[in-house]
Amino acid sequence: MKEDSVTLEVVPGETVRLPIRTVHTLVAGSGAAGLNAALQLHRNGVKDILLLSEGFQRGTSINAGSDKQTYYKLGISGHEADSPVLLAETLFSGGGMHGDIALVEAALSIQAFMNLVNAGVTFPHDTYGQYVGYKTDHDPLQRATSAGPYTSRDMCRCLHREIETLGIPFFEDRLLISLITLKQDGETRIGGAIVLKTGREASSASPGQRFEIYLADNLVFAVGGPGGLYKASVYPEGHNGAIGLALLEGPKPAI
Repeated sequence: MKEDSVTLEVVPGETVRLPIRTVHTLVAGSGAAGLNAALQLHRNGVKDILLLSEGFQRGTSINAGSDKQTYYKLGISGHEADSPVLLAETLFSGGGMHGDIALVEAALSIQAFMNLVNAGVTFPHDTYGQYVGYKTDHDPLQRATSAGPYTSRDMCRCLHREIETLGIPFFEDRLLISLITLKQDGETRIGGAIVLKTGREASSASPGQRFEIYLADNLVFAVGGPGGLYKASVYPEGHNGAIGLALLEGPKPAI
């Protein structure tokens, strides 16, 4: 990560100096998806990574609980036959996923699951190494497993521990407020983000000093789903999310 700064005139005659950090891959979000993305990138040779988060104790992954929290994967217990193609067909039959994506998800489901097992998530298993499987939703086979009503919380805690062990840098108390777009070869791409510092670090700073600029070759946008858009939602109160920033930069409707 490289650090620099830029001086901007916010109002006539008044300037503010903002820090600029440049990184190969910026990961926004510290839920299970963001943590695992940073971890897998690091393991696959991408070392110039920075993870930004509102806070590791915030967000739906680590706070939401349900007696139906399950991890869905290829069946690896009991006597029922299963295969990546069969699982892909089940995923595809729901009508919400392309077939190639369904096959990739099915084929890599065990690798992803065992990554969590090796990270310390205590999924139940028998003395032979079979991880408990049961049917859920429209699953014709016993592909679901669970570590209890706070499975996603356990996933986050174990993945966060791995992030710290590997020394992957992260900043908490950072709220994304805008995505930076760049024109490249006639196309628009995301080139970073403008961030607002929150929490104790920002309480003693002037308004201008609370902003930061992050430039990145790649942005992993793991900020969660659109649950915060709804009046009645399980999305925890006080958690802002950032899905709206992607919608703002997305396709514009034809008029």
